[in-house]
Amino acid sequence: MIMKNKNIFLGFFLIVLLAGIVGCKKGNNYYENFELRYTEYDGTSLEFLESQGTTYDSLLLVLERVPAIRAKLKDTDAKLTFFAMTNSSFTNALDAMNGVRKAGNRLPLYLEDIPQLILDSLTYHYAFEGIYDTPYLRNFVEGKVIKSVDDYDMSLKYKVTSASGIIGGGQQQIILSDMNRSIFQRYWQESATSVVNIRTRNGMLHVLAPSHNFGFSKLAKLLNK
Repeated sequence: MIMKNKNIFLGFFLIVLLAGIVGCKKGNNYYENFELRYTEYDGTSLEFLESQGTTYDSLLLVLERVPAIRAKLKDTDAKLTFFAMTNSSFTNALDAMNGVRKAGNRLPLYLEDIPQLILDSLTYHYAFEGIYDTPYLRNFVEGKVIKSVDDYDMSLKYKVTSASGIIGGGQQQIILSDMNRSIFQRYWQESATSVVNIRTRNGMLHVLAPSHNFGFSKLAKLLNK
């Protein structure tokens, strides 16, 4: 009886081991064949943002106040890479800024209250002339320093997250970093994308994660001096 149980256990163990090996092979093949996919949108980048319900309402409000970027997103002859932000990115920035203002007995400010020069500067840092997608950026292991439309150095770095214990087997991301005019990464502020490679008629859109703070947390400092 004991010998029979041992044989049953050994047989079960071999089946599990074999299944694990097959599963690993399948998993490895899946990730080895991982393709860089695009979402195609038959319209301009601005039209895409406008077509997504209320998701980008705050961004569209900002773009109304920053016509230079809005015009590029609308221009069918332009080729612009833009990092879009959902409403939560602006909520994060305003909450942080107004939290400091409240502590100093100051009235809250909103997007329409941000001084024009500050709003222009912060928004420009999300826009880049030319097309920068994941196939291009993956060639730069340490990331690529690219100048935004206002000639400000930003870093774009390709990354693939881990999944199912396989390093580099998960979601594609671009890490967008405000270099703060420094070559030392300890001074950089970075944010990851949640969506990449939305190809439109006039450019490339990437969407930053909802945790992103518009302006890379600078609003709280700039408007609380």
